[in-house]
Amino acid sequence: MKLLLICTAAYFLAFGHSSNAFSAATIPASAKSRYVDLKDWFLTADDSYFSPKLEILPSTRGGLATGGYGCFAGEDIDEGEVLLKIPVSCCVTLEDVLNDVECGPSFANLMKKAGPGSDTVVMAGYLAKECLLLKEFDRRIAEAATAGDDSEMRRLANIKFASYLRTLPWERGVNAQEHVLFWKDEDVDALLKGSLAYNDAKETRATVKMATKVLDAIVSPVVRKARAQETENSKDEGGFRFPWQQEPEEEVEDEVLEGLEEAVRGAFVIILSRAFAATVGENKQEDRLEPFLDMLQHSNTPNVSHNTVDGGSIVEVKASQKIMSGEELFNQYKSEEDENMPYHKFFTRFGFVPGVVEPVAELIAARSTIFFPQRAEI
Repeated sequence: MKLLLICTAAYFLAFGHSSNAFSAATIPASAKSRYVDLKDWFLTADDSYFSPKLEILPSTRGGLATGGYGCFAGEDIDEGEVLLKIPVSCCVTLEDVLNDVECGPSFANLMKKAGPGSDTVVMAGYLAKECLLLKEFDRRIAEAATAGDDSEMRRLANIKFASYLRTLPWERGVNAQEHVLFWKDEDVDALLKGSLAYNDAKETRATVKMATKVLDAIVSPVVRKARAQETENSKDEGGFRFPWQQEPEEEVEDEVLEGLEEAVRGAFVIILSRAFAATVGENKQEDRLEPFLDMLQHSNTPNVSHNTVDGGSIVEVKASQKIMSGEELFNQYKSEEDENMPYHKFFTRFGFVPGVVEPVAELIAARSTIFFPQRAEI
């Protein structure tokens, strides 16, 4: 119990209560720039639409204290008014993953061998690869490289979803994102053991660890090339040797690519907490990341609705009721009455408990019935 309280205290200090009173002027320039870039990129796509009545501001569900953002009405919005038109070309889809020039065939082969559920793994691999390449591009730019320096820089300068990737929660706390995948093993055991969420948390974490090892073989060569880590001259490293001198033993590298574990973990969090199930073909469902729609906070009484139109090529978001100026837009991730999504599963999937404002660690410390089954009194 003492360890539990220590972990709870540390958690609370890092992700405690936050004020909800913020103005646009308080948005950090770096964050504001990221969303401006995202909107500019988004509007270059054919048939895209971003209502001039929408504003991106610190969310009322966390806000600047934790880095969370949402969409707000800058003016009164009428019921039925179109707010967003998101072309599928702006969404990260399984088609993007399988058509990836560098890793697409390997991802397709992995899906063929692994079977159901592997689509999440390959999408995580694709996102992780692009994230690491984007970081390498930023590193080179910081060292005064330019986008046209060489073929590798030209490739890095044209990462398709770069503007979108920069807004996603790759790390704990970014965009107010919490998730058991970001926790340390000892914290999972100390805080969740004995709870309804424990098995889900352990299974999800084990899946991510296994996926990282599998994806390393696919993603690493591409990222190492970008980092100029090839070993083309490895055969000549030893120079001249006398006949009695042994060939140096080949080093076997057990560790995965530097940064890959964190990138895959972040990619899984992004998919679990933000992806939408889209119907593709004959009633086949695939996960898809849909910019702007995925940044709307959850409510069991949402004020927007979304559907695919134009033969499935556009995701259209409309106001499902009148929204007054200054009000935040809310989407419904899952019905809170869904028997297949009890609150503890909401936490292990999305990283939060609906309708609860206090830190989850406080609920755990208090052995809330959300997480801990109650024993019947004798």
